[in-house]
Amino acid sequence: IDLARRSGHRLMIRLVKGAYWDAEIKRAQLDGLDGYPVYTRKVYTDVAYLACARKLLAVPDAVYPQFATHNAQTVASIDQMAGQNFYAGQYEFQCLHGMGEPLYEQVTGTVSEGKLGRPCRIYAPVGTHETLLAYLVRRLLENGSNSSFVNRIGDPRVKVADLVVDPVQEAQAIELETGQLGAPHPKITLPRQMFAELGAQSRLNSSGLNLANEQQLASLAAGLLRSTQISYTAAATVAEASSAGQSLVCHGRLKSTPQTAQAVRNPADQRDLVGWVCPTTPAEVELAATRAASAAQIWQVTPPQERAACLKRAADLLEQRTQTLLGLIVREAGKSLPNAISEVREAVDFLRYYAAQVDASFDNETHRALGVVLCISPWNFPLAIFAGQIAAALASGNCVLAKPAEQTPLVADVMVKILHEAGVPMDAVQLVPGTGEVVGAALVAHPLVAGVMFTGSTEVARLIAQTLSKRLSLQGRSIPLIAETGGQNAMVVDSSALAEQVVGDVLASAFDSAGQRCSALRLLCVQEDVAGRVLDMIKQAMREWVMGNPDRMHTDVGPVIDEDARVQIEQHIAKMQADGQPVTRMARDESGGQGHFVMPTLIEIDRIERLQREVFGPVLHV
Repeated sequence: IDLARRSGHRLMIRLVKGAYWDAEIKRAQLDGLDGYPVYTRKVYTDVAYLACARKLLAVPDAVYPQFATHNAQTVASIDQMAGQNFYAGQYEFQCLHGMGEPLYEQVTGTVSEGKLGRPCRIYAPVGTHETLLAYLVRRLLENGSNSSFVNRIGDPRVKVADLVVDPVQEAQAIELETGQLGAPHPKITLPRQMFAELGAQSRLNSSGLNLANEQQLASLAAGLLRSTQISYTAAATVAEASSAGQSLVCHGRLKSTPQTAQAVRNPADQRDLVGWVCPTTPAEVELAATRAASAAQIWQVTPPQERAACLKRAADLLEQRTQTLLGLIVREAGKSLPNAISEVREAVDFLRYYAAQVDASFDNETHRALGVVLCISPWNFPLAIFAGQIAAALASGNCVLAKPAEQTPLVADVMVKILHEAGVPMDAVQLVPGTGEVVGAALVAHPLVAGVMFTGSTEVARLIAQTLSKRLSLQGRSIPLIAETGGQNAMVVDSSALAEQVVGDVLASAFDSAGQRCSALRLLCVQEDVAGRVLDMIKQAMREWVMGNPDRMHTDVGPVIDEDARVQIEQHIAKMQADGQPVTRMARDESGGQGHFVMPTLIEIDRIERLQREVFGPVLHV
């Protein structure tokens, strides 16, 4: 209204009841938001619609209202509000082509016939059968819902009196019943309370950030800035314990032996020094294993409820420090902000999930811990998988030696310190940073290690399995290995698929996180009949994706983790091209040439056998 008056134009404003309600509810739950952006009772939407209609009708100088509704009660209410002195151009109704026709015969019929004599605009979708099929399905879903007027008016069991109840009276009745004006629907719990009804295993949902909210973005900006002012260091927990009170990088070892400290740089911008790491020495590996074995006797007899309480406190601390942690994840792992938020939330969920599991059903008498468990985590989920492995092992009474990926030790160090702060004994979870060849191999072969959890490449998993097969536990049993490894994820698209949906899903799966996920799409199989159109749409969409530093909100594709990864991926692309396979590489390049970037790539291959191993980057084979 203000805009219309300032600009001297009478604006046409179309008032519509909310579509996509179920999607808005589900998205808020997925994102762990504080509340919902839509009403959880339909009657409130009806009341809000009438309130807006009244405002629009009151300013005929500024607004030409267009009321889109198929609800007879709403139509009658607007007719009453507008008064009987109707004039051409005062307002109009709108209906969808092919829907609500019996209702609008009453609206547009003449007053002499006892009808309203009001204008109605037909809102008609225009296009081919192919492009409009999705629109038709959406309308069927909306109007087929139980609360839809169009659905209810076709149901002979619904009385006319129930159909035309005044929504204001209905809302007042809810207020009387609940004692709360605008009381939410009792069966739609808030996003944070989604898992509150799991009985003994109930837990809080992890809290998310709404990146479309200006206030939250302003607060996040401050948190991200703070994270750049922190000097991050990572070293073996036993080294930190022995040099307590020293504040130098790597706890006093950097000045005396600079070769032991290694710089950790931002993969998106090599000029950005994120922190320092001191790899665990062979002597520290031995000391860490010995300490963990000693601590195991105490930790495994600690009541499960106490172990669960430590994990819950760690989850709370992690949530409280989300903003600062996001900055570190973005800079150390090259993740975009939405992916970094998901990373923190998944870690929080793991901690609460395993805490709830042991809190409810674990018994130290019937469930015996293994002892010392080695957790080897990957760089592509430096917090989520790292925390998930540790939480599972700690919850069930094991002591943990946590070896993070050599590219992301700083995030791991923060997580281990949070666990210690939350009450987990220092020796019950220890960080042992370093390479897989040195630290990982030594611990896999160590006689005190009673179990291994590993996420990473299939080749390394096989090497670990071979080493463990030569060992037995102190009780004479084989050493358990839990391994999550890679593969070739495929999507099959036939001619019935909605091309627009395919393109969105293909881009998100193949190129989000720069394709550095075990679940990323590696192989797209498209039915020949539709392949031309689908591929053309994917290529055009690739042009719109921005490749650059993920510390900027508009970046879609960040860097790959390091130079070795970049070279391997580029070699694969070059070989495919040399073998005559058509290669398309497209994106808006804003990388600035300072990091390890690989342009999103689509390779059309003649046979699946060309894929011999997983290519861990933004490369899609079709």
